Amino acid sequence: MKSFGKCLKKSISVIMAAAMVMATSNTTVYASSDSDNKISISMIDKYDSADTAAIRAIDTEQKLIRFRNHATGKTYTLSYDNTSMMYDVRGTVLSPSLLEVGEIVDVKFLKSTKHITSLNVSAQAWTIDSTRDHDLVRGDGTARVKGESYKMDARTLIIADGELALADNILATDKIKVCGIDKEIYSVVVTSGHGYVSLSSDIVEDQSLVGAWIELDNEVIYKISPNMLLSAPEGDYNLQILGNGANYKSEVSISRNQETVVDTSEITINKPKEGLVTFQIVPESAEVFVDGEKVLTGIPQSVKYGYHNLKIMADGYITQNRYLKVGTAKSVVNIELEKEDDGSEASTNSLSTSSGSVDNSTSKTSMGTSHGDVASSKKSAASVASTVSSNSSDSSSVSKVIKGYYIYFDEPYGAEVYFDGSYIGVVPTSVPKISGNHEIILKQDGYQTKSYRVKIDKEEDNVKYEFPDLVKIEEQSSSSGNISSSNNGNTSSGNASTEASSEASTGASKEASTEASSESSTAEASDKASSKEHSAGTEGSTAAGTGKTTKESEKAGDAASTASGED
Repeated sequence: MKSFGKCLKKSISVIMAAAMVMATSNTTVYASSDSDNKISISMIDKYDSADTAAIRAIDTEQKLIRFRNHATGKTYTLSYDNTSMMYDVRGTVLSPSLLEVGEIVDVKFLKSTKHITSLNVSAQAWTIDSTRDHDLVRGDGTARVKGESYKMDARTLIIADGELALADNILATDKIKVCGIDKEIYSVVVTSGHGYVSLSSDIVEDQSLVGAWIELDNEVIYKISPNMLLSAPEGDYNLQILGNGANYKSEVSISRNQETVVDTSEITINKPKEGLVTFQIVPESAEVFVDGEKVLTGIPQSVKYGYHNLKIMADGYITQNRYLKVGTAKSVVNIELEKEDDGSEASTNSLSTSSGSVDNSTSKTSMGTSHGDVASSKKSAASVASTVSSNSSDSSSVSKVIKGYYIYFDEPYGAEVYFDGSYIGVVPTSVPKISGNHEIILKQDGYQTKSYRVKIDKEEDNVKYEFPDLVKIEEQSSSSGNISSSNNGNTSSGNASTEASSEASTGASKEASTEASSESSTAEASDKASSKEHSAGTEGSTAAGTGKTTKESEKAGDAASTASGED
């Protein structure tokens, strides 16, 4: 009887313990007792919170993973061990070392211990890998990737060089990986960035190189300007400087965020050569301009070796703006304009040949782009005799000078400003207002060079930019600063440090599902909270000093001042 009582007591204890566990979590419980009257309870898949989030960082040594909750824009950290089950999108067991930053996952965990119970690569997520076909700075809360529009705001996780970044830090030449669900972008990770190219001097043998052309494997084709500084995709290139008597070739290596200085003392200046170029244009009434000067068609014209701006126009036809590269004694350029009512744009493919004849049928041999835009072919223009390359026909990149108005650069004080590669001056400085997408480079001795991609509107007003302070080269930690663009006296400023700006959540953001939102606030509670504000976006669209209200589209793109839970 005594034995029966002990057995009954033990059974009741086991049942009560199991009931308590099941009442507090989603779990499968197995209870047993041994000969020493000890009760063992095994719990499988124990969790009380779930979330769909993007991976912010992975520490395989400390066995920690940081996540970004997209609904709130906040970051939290969870631990894992051998009991944490991880699976890829096909349901195959996955090692934590194979997880990638930016990847979207479904994670289940315990709030009390911040421990991962299970993690699955989300089956709902899509990934666009390693593309340069992107426009992340649009000023309307959207982004275009491979021709498709997506929603993108301050909650989107943006990573460059392992650190948080802003959308305007990503240049058109950068390769990115984009992850999202439905039409929302959850994360953007730079997979291949950019470096910088400059000349040791733009004077060689008393001859100026200003006006000559610099080319990097047809990836970057740029007209040399005084004291220029260009951005270029990281990688190895065949560099060529052509024009003004120079025909210099060299191999260069562009490293991410580093400046490569081309030693122009190695360049030899020769008397500029000239070639005879015959322009055969359809329709015959078309007018042809080389470097702004009208030339005759159907008759050989003497044109200096090197790159030239080519413009062909005719009434009722689409105007074509292209590059002409002359490299042989004689060549023929055949171009047929497209009628305006066809609704088609000018061809973006280049036309080239090594025999001196250029025809539209060879349109896939080479392609050149201006001001660092990416080319679709790596074939060097140096390998062909005569080349005609089109400028970008993307209407969003069309630039227009807004006469009488300026873009002002007020911070960081003392930094050199380069506008689309051309040297502007030392901050504070200004440049005439030019609409469209542009690239700003800030450089200062002893500091890391920084690039920004901005979008300038066509409004008749001034635009002001205040960029963050540059980071000293000897300092490893990121520094914070404010970036703001203001028009009409309304300035929206925010923290642009690499650890802050992307961590802010938007005021318009809604809470996640009950489980997701509750876990986010709990999980990130241990992370040190700090109040951070986001910049007003990169489109300068109101004028300083007139007191006009900021556009509604800009307001929608602004980040709210809600603090993130980021350390």
